[in-house]
Amino acid sequence: MADATEAIPNSSAADTVIDEEEEENKEILAMKQRVEEMEREANTLRELQAAAEKQENADEASGDGSVAMETEDERALADSRSIFVGSVDYSATPEEIQQHFQSCGVINRVTILCDKFTGHPKGFAYVEFADTEAVDTALAMDNSLFRGRLIKLVPALLLTSMLARSLRQWTRSLTTVASDYPFAKVIIPPTPPALPTPALLKGKGLMEHVRQHILSPEKQKLLATLFSRHSPDRIQPGSVLRVTMNHAPNVFTGVVLSIRRRGPDTSFLLRNVVNRTGVEMQFFPASPHITEIQMIKKEGSGGGKAGRRARRAKLFYLRDSPEKMTNISQGVRGVSA
Repeated sequence: MADATEAIPNSSAADTVIDEEEEENKEILAMKQRVEEMEREANTLRELQAAAEKQENADEASGDGSVAMETEDERALADSRSIFVGSVDYSATPEEIQQHFQSCGVINRVTILCDKFTGHPKGFAYVEFADTEAVDTALAMDNSLFRGRLIKLVPALLLTSMLARSLRQWTRSLTTVASDYPFAKVIIPPTPPALPTPALLKGKGLMEHVRQHILSPEKQKLLATLFSRHSPDRIQPGSVLRVTMNHAPNVFTGVVLSIRRRGPDTSFLLRNVVNRTGVEMQFFPASPHITEIQMIKKEGSGGGKAGRRARRAKLFYLRDSPEKMTNISQGVRGVSA
């Protein structure tokens, strides 16, 4: 009994192995059938392609229904008899374009360029004439009105040459043969910079030249004495000056509120009360319109508090204190009298 019970599981394991082998054989057969079907389909496609090529060769040999391709010479000849028309209305028809140019000569064909994806016109057209003399006549109609728009005319041969030139330049820019390797063994020295002019080698350059040649000796002395930071006779804010000019107002007297020292562009600001109205004027000592600058009262020339330098903040407060400005102006009148 023990031997019989042990034989049963062995027989079931053998049956399982046989079933798995049969399934693998079935899958292999199915794959072979698929491969055979694919080979038959590939052979059929090859036969169809060969038949189509034979038919095309036969049509070309017979010449029935075939259009001969234009050669380069024929294209160049057609371009010499054609014009390019730009800014064409999108709804224009070849018949309307032909009617517009019919007075120039006999027209062989009119071609309107369209987008290959949408089929809509691009707004350009080509007009081919029967002879080249009609091209010169048609170019005279440049900027003429067609369907409410000014059209632009260009010879087709010129346009073709321009496109070919731009294409050649573009292809040359893509090539790497003509360009030198940036890390070549041959040393290419850089171009030396230009040497400075003799005028820039002297002094401090252009501004020094301006100070020496543009300003007169009188103006140079005036800037060196009254408006130099290192001069003992320099003008300080708070001083009272009288400026004489050769145009109106000929004379203006006021208190110096600020001084801007910029070499030949030095300027100072004066303030005074005229007809109960505060008036401020900016003067440039180097200007040829100023004939004289006279110091009536120098700030810091007295003793005690009067000898101190006036603070700039207090001077600008004069704008808000008209009574103080009036007292200063009265003192100026007393000094000048």
